[in-house]
Amino acid sequence: MTDIINKRAAVNKKEEILTTNLPQSAIWAEWENNAWDCLVDRMRECKVGYKELSRRLEGMGINESPDRLNRKVNRKRFSAAFFLVCLEVVKDDVNAVTEGE
Repeated sequence: MTDIINKRAAVNKKEEILTTNLPQSAIWAEWENNAWDCLVDRMRECKVGYKELSRRLEGMGINESPDRLNRKVNRKRFSAAFFLVCLEVVKDDVNAVTEGE
Protein backbone atom coordinates (compact mmCIF):
# COMPACT_ATOMS: atom_id res chain seq x y z
CA MET A 1 0.00 0.00 0.00
CA THR A 2 2.85 2.36 0.85
CA ASP A 3 4.43 1.70 -2.57
CA ILE A 4 1.21 2.70 -4.29
CA ILE A 5 1.03 5.91 -2.27
CA ASN A 6 4.68 6.73 -3.01
CA LYS A 7 4.22 6.07 -6.74
CA ARG A 8 1.12 8.24 -6.82
CA ALA A 9 2.98 11.03 -5.00
CA ALA A 10 5.77 10.86 -7.61
CA VAL A 11 3.22 11.03 -10.44
CA ASN A 12 1.50 13.98 -8.75
CA LYS A 13 4.84 15.78 -8.42
CA LYS A 14 5.59 15.32 -12.13
CA GLU A 15 2.09 16.45 -13.06
CA GLU A 16 2.51 19.47 -10.80
CA ILE A 17 5.77 20.41 -12.51
CA LEU A 18 4.20 20.04 -15.93
CA THR A 19 1.11 22.09 -15.10
CA THR A 20 2.56 24.91 -12.98
CA ASN A 21 3.68 28.25 -14.26
CA LEU A 22 7.29 27.68 -13.31
CA PRO A 23 9.90 29.46 -15.37
CA GLN A 24 11.41 27.26 -18.04
CA SER A 25 14.79 27.32 -16.27
CA ALA A 26 13.23 25.73 -13.17
CA ILE A 27 11.65 23.00 -15.26
CA TRP A 28 15.00 22.25 -16.96
CA ALA A 29 16.71 22.24 -13.57
CA GLU A 30 14.27 19.59 -12.34
CA TRP A 31 15.00 17.34 -15.32
CA GLU A 32 18.75 17.93 -14.99
CA ASN A 33 18.48 16.83 -11.35
CA ASN A 34 16.59 13.71 -12.44
CA ALA A 35 19.32 12.82 -14.97
CA TRP A 36 22.03 13.44 -12.36
CA ASP A 37 20.22 11.29 -9.78
CA CYS A 38 19.82 8.47 -12.29
CA LEU A 39 23.48 8.50 -13.37
CA VAL A 40 24.96 8.85 -9.89
CA ASP A 41 22.63 6.21 -8.45
CA ARG A 42 23.64 3.78 -11.22
CA MET A 43 27.33 4.49 -10.60
CA ARG A 44 26.90 3.89 -6.86
CA GLU A 45 24.83 0.76 -7.44
CA CYS A 46 27.53 -0.68 -9.70
CA LYS A 47 30.39 0.66 -7.56
CA VAL A 48 31.88 2.58 -10.48
CA GLY A 49 33.81 5.73 -9.58
CA TYR A 50 34.99 8.51 -11.87
CA LYS A 51 38.40 6.90 -12.41
CA GLU A 52 36.75 3.65 -13.56
CA LEU A 53 34.19 5.56 -15.63
CA SER A 54 37.05 7.39 -17.35
CA ARG A 55 38.79 4.09 -18.11
CA ARG A 56 35.62 2.56 -19.56
CA LEU A 57 34.84 5.60 -21.69
CA GLU A 58 38.41 5.49 -22.98
CA GLY A 59 37.68 1.97 -24.22
CA MET A 60 34.97 3.52 -26.41
CA GLY A 61 37.31 6.21 -27.72
CA ILE A 62 36.08 8.95 -25.37
CA ASN A 63 38.95 10.58 -23.48
CA GLU A 64 37.81 12.40 -20.34
CA SER A 65 39.88 12.63 -17.15
CA PRO A 66 38.28 11.49 -13.89
CA ASP A 67 38.41 15.08 -12.58
CA ARG A 68 36.72 16.43 -15.67
CA LEU A 69 34.01 13.74 -15.47
CA ASN A 70 33.44 14.62 -11.82
CA ARG A 71 33.00 18.30 -12.65
CA LYS A 72 30.77 17.59 -15.66
CA VAL A 73 28.47 15.24 -13.75
CA ASN A 74 28.26 17.38 -10.62
CA ARG A 75 27.59 20.50 -12.65
CA LYS A 76 24.44 18.62 -13.81
CA ARG A 77 24.82 20.05 -17.28
CA PHE A 78 25.63 17.25 -19.71
CA SER A 79 24.26 16.14 -23.03
CA ALA A 80 21.86 13.29 -23.56
CA ALA A 81 24.62 11.54 -25.54
CA PHE A 82 27.01 11.76 -22.58
CA PHE A 83 24.29 10.50 -20.23
CA LEU A 84 23.48 7.52 -22.45
CA VAL A 85 27.09 6.50 -23.07
CA CYS A 86 27.81 6.64 -19.32
CA LEU A 87 24.78 4.46 -18.59
CA GLU A 88 25.96 2.05 -21.28
CA VAL A 89 29.48 1.61 -19.91
CA VAL A 90 28.21 1.33 -16.35
CA LYS A 91 25.56 -1.16 -17.50
CA ASP A 92 28.34 -3.39 -18.81
CA ASP A 93 29.43 -3.82 -15.20
CA VAL A 94 25.97 -5.06 -14.21
CA ASN A 95 26.06 -7.59 -17.05
CA ALA A 96 29.54 -8.77 -16.06
CA VAL A 97 28.41 -9.33 -12.47
CA THR A 98 25.31 -11.29 -13.45
CA GLU A 99 27.18 -13.36 -16.06
CA GLY A 100 29.88 -14.23 -13.54
CA GLU A 101 27.41 -15.69 -11.02
